[in-house]
Amino acid sequence: MDAVARTGLLVQLRNYLDDVVTTTTFLTAQSVRLDKAIEMIGFGKFHYYMLFICGTVYIAVSISLTSVSFIVPSAQCDFQMTSFRKGFLNGASMIGMCIGSFIWGYISDSYGRRKALIFCMLMDGLFNLVSSVSQIYSVFIFCRMMSGFGVSGCTITYAYLGEFLNAKYREKFLCWMEIFWTIGVILLPCIAWIIIPQTFRIESGFFLFRSWNLFVIICSLPSIITTCLLMLLPESPKYLLVKGKHEETLDCLRFVHRWNNKKTDQSFPVISLTLPDRISETSKGFFSGMGKSLFELITSKYKTVLAITCIMQFCVTASYYMMMLWFPELMNRLRWYETTYPSAQNKTTMCEVLSMYKVEPNALADVRCNDDIDGSVYLNILIVGVACLPLCFIVPLYVNKLGLRFFLATCLFGSGLTAVCLYYISSSMEILAFASVFEALSSTGFGLIFCVAVELFPVEYTGLAVAIGSTFGKIGSIVGNVVVGIFIDAYCIVPIVVSCSFLLFSGFLIFTLPKTIRNDSKGNEN
Repeated sequence: MDAVARTGLLVQLRNYLDDVVTTTTFLTAQSVRLDKAIEMIGFGKFHYYMLFICGTVYIAVSISLTSVSFIVPSAQCDFQMTSFRKGFLNGASMIGMCIGSFIWGYISDSYGRRKALIFCMLMDGLFNLVSSVSQIYSVFIFCRMMSGFGVSGCTITYAYLGEFLNAKYREKFLCWMEIFWTIGVILLPCIAWIIIPQTFRIESGFFLFRSWNLFVIICSLPSIITTCLLMLLPESPKYLLVKGKHEETLDCLRFVHRWNNKKTDQSFPVISLTLPDRISETSKGFFSGMGKSLFELITSKYKTVLAITCIMQFCVTASYYMMMLWFPELMNRLRWYETTYPSAQNKTTMCEVLSMYKVEPNALADVRCNDDIDGSVYLNILIVGVACLPLCFIVPLYVNKLGLRFFLATCLFGSGLTAVCLYYISSSMEILAFASVFEALSSTGFGLIFCVAVELFPVEYTGLAVAIGSTFGKIGSIVGNVVVGIFIDAYCIVPIVVSCSFLLFSGFLIFTLPKTIRNDSKGNEN
């Protein structure tokens, strides 16, 4: 009986081992697509941590780019700035961004999203620090240009965050990015309000350090802090897989799985991944590789979509920066007028007021050169930022029901119609109301364009396509600032008409975009 029992146990053990071998062989042989693998490892706290880090990047970018709107009025006498020179200072960062966007896009597609973000944020922070002690207008302009060159890579954030998410959460999480931009808009006037009104002067020969210089230093710190935070994150799994790095992709997914599930690698559900039909290889020559990638993109089936998104980026960005970077200046001039002529309020249009308070080339010796910023300007800009919060919450909550196109069209048409009202403004309270509505609609639409672009292009083109669109956007911002700088004193109706026309035209272009969502790779879509 013992022999019979032993024989039975051996048979059972053999059958069990056969089942284990069969199951293991099946699991090893079965490969899953990356999107399916991302679903299998689960959604959890790692993705919220990713959202926080990527959002912090956008807070830093928001502060870095829009800080110039407070630098312009507070440093105008030190640099003897006319309206044209103010416009050039406003556009200096955009010139750097125009050059850098395309380059960072290629770097992110060729060398990694994470590496590109780390270097671009570090570059932004360091050049902002250098600009804080600049004593010469041309040197300050150069530093702002290089800062813009660095920060231009921030658009990669959308691709980086989106490539860790499955389709269920991607649109919603990308839309949440807008709230971080708004947080930056809210924080900036608070920082400026505390620092810029200070009256200290550190002077030694040629060197002069005032409150606005300290303000620039404070605004550079978020970019440096963000650089350190980005070093704690892994590379994008979709980028790694497109590069044919199968094991590194699995390691990245294991990292996410451990964060989300607090489990060991033994419970990791993914055995093997399906490689894309086409492995993207990094070219040995930087510029030759960049040219090859560009040629492939503009000759692919995505060329029409690329052209449409580039035009939209140009128009929307031009309109946004044309207005937002000049609002502190506009509010300041209106407050000066209302203080000087309190009984004449609401009897003079904004364009007439702007022409009365311009700074001449000899402003330093001119009594009209006043670099004080009225306290109400800080409060007003803070109110503008807070006014954006409701829309920042509404879009992510309802984007899955109503769609990106609905919200994008609403934002662009709404901001375009709001721009018309600027011509009829005659008081600082009216411009505050206008700025609140315009900022809420245009900035949300600005962010949604990136969300749409991430969805419309395959992984191997995402970084470059978004960067090219961003490049056109920065060209638009340069054009917008130059237009305002030239016409704001004598013909302020010109930038108003240009801004309104651009936004409405972009709204109509939305309906020409396809509705398809990108897959893991180009090969899967063919």
